[in-house]
Amino acid sequence: MSFGHNMNLSGPGITYLLMVIPMFFALVVVGQGVYKISHEESDGGVVLAFGIAFFIIVVAAYFFFIR
Repeated sequence: MSFGHNMNLSGPGITYLLMVIPMFFALVVVGQGVYKISHEESDGGVVLAFGIAFFIIVVAAYFFFIR
């Protein structure tokens, strides 16, 4: 049995690893940013911007590498 010879980037396993898990992380960071902004904490905007940027990076990776 050999592993790693054929990389299938359209399989459900790689899609799960490269899309779903990072997407959940990005949504949690966006939610944390919104929470911090709603409670008038000073770093809420930075956290929100990071979450949105990470979300955009994950979507771009999908279009460039998987699709």
